[in-house]
Amino acid sequence: EAMKKDTGRDLGNMHVDGGMTANNFLMQMQADYLGVDVLRARMPEATVLGAAFAAGLAVGFYKKLDDVKDMLRKAGGWESFPAKMDFNSRMQEYTRWKDAVNRAMDLNQFESKLEDKQEATETTAASPKSASPKSARATSAPALDGKGKKVGCKFW
Repeated sequence: EAMKKDTGRDLGNMHVDGGMTANNFLMQMQADYLGVDVLRARMPEATVLGAAFAAGLAVGFYKKLDDVKDMLRKAGGWESFPAKMDFNSRMQEYTRWKDAVNRAMDLNQFESKLEDKQEATETTAASPKSASPKSARATSAPALDGKGKKVGCKFW
């Protein structure tokens, strides 16, 4: 969606390289969820080679993109993971993914409510001077300094 929004073009296929591409399940999942072929470089150092080719194209060392593509083919080419999921299943999974992202984003609201509740409990349970960062245990509530101000990371 983001690429189409930015460029107005659909993703034809996706070339991938790097450590996570060793996971066949992940590559097939990407192909299925995106609805495009995922092409994994067979050459283990494809990331570095790709950066070198991009630089070479930028400075005119390589005259055309087809020259680079030919070199990549000679270096081993790509392994293809074609999309196998039907459109309706893809849309159902996409809807579930968007819902999961939205719920994860809402956790921030939950954290704020939890902090407010914890602060109210601490204010009524003890005076602010009794709380100190040194005596605080790891909890989901923040540690307070002698004036009731939060200190440390959000997990203290």
